[in-house]
Amino acid sequence: MSTTLLIWQMNVIRYQQAQMAAASVPETLQRLLESSDIHISKRVQTLEKIARLIEGGAEKLAVIADFDHTLTQAVDAEGNLLPVTHQVLGDALVLPDLSQKSTQDKIAAYGKESAGSDRLAMLEAWWRKAHDGVVARGLTREEFIDRARKTDIRLRDSSSEFLRSLDAAAVPTLVFSAGLSDAISVVLSDSMGAVPSAVHIVGNEMIFDENNSLVDFKSPLLHPFNKNASVIDKSSPLLSSLSARPHLLVLGDSMGDLTMEKGLGKERENTLRIGFLNGQFDKLPQFQQGYDIVVASSQSLDVPRRIVEEILAK
Repeated sequence: MSTTLLIWQMNVIRYQQAQMAAASVPETLQRLLESSDIHISKRVQTLEKIARLIEGGAEKLAVIADFDHTLTQAVDAEGNLLPVTHQVLGDALVLPDLSQKSTQDKIAAYGKESAGSDRLAMLEAWWRKAHDGVVARGLTREEFIDRARKTDIRLRDSSSEFLRSLDAAAVPTLVFSAGLSDAISVVLSDSMGAVPSAVHIVGNEMIFDENNSLVDFKSPLLHPFNKNASVIDKSSPLLSSLSARPHLLVLGDSMGDLTMEKGLGKERENTLRIGFLNGQFDKLPQFQQGYDIVVASSQSLDVPRRIVEEILAK
């Protein structure tokens, strides 16, 4: 038997195995994934991943989710762009514009002007200038919390249920952001009563002194180009718990979010990636190359919530 024929036969067998696994995914979940708002470029392989996650159950699962415009809504019912956590600082402060569009434009500009470490140095300098401006302003913890509550950051429908389910099953869950971790804590606490114990927030964290005045931001500085698990303290129990789980669910709204798991060590046995396009259809082909499932415009977290429900039911 020729090598080519043997490889072909092995591929046929492998595909048949994938089809059998895919067929085991509950019909209700399969129907949900047939929605016109859901885009899956490799349906059989994606359903096979879901089947493996369900078979593995909660004990094998870990979750990494971006926050801004992933766990939160990106647009309102009228199509207006909703704020991200850095916008809690507001235009009233003397610092560079930190709107979502400005941030994206700034990153794109740096990408065109320079490359590699030069680009990162330029971006980090801009990011630090923004943070230094906030510190110089003399922001207090109470003022920050008040601003966070008045900023229209909305969790997606089903986000609270999603996080509560993971917490109840003790699934280690990392909420990862290049935004403000303090703002994330306020939003989750106000929406859910408290940040669930299994949910760990990693982002740009503020340091307040004994008078509750902002004095600095903790290192390392997090931005879209270094937001991955390699920035987590190697001795952290969080890193250990994430690394120990062979199955991973990754949620994001940008191509950069695809690398959030980098730094967890060994390759996962099974990783399912769900991307939120937030109506930016020009990016759909790119998203389909990186994400197993792309949610085009829905502002609900129903797809990952339903998948997690099936995993936890096991």
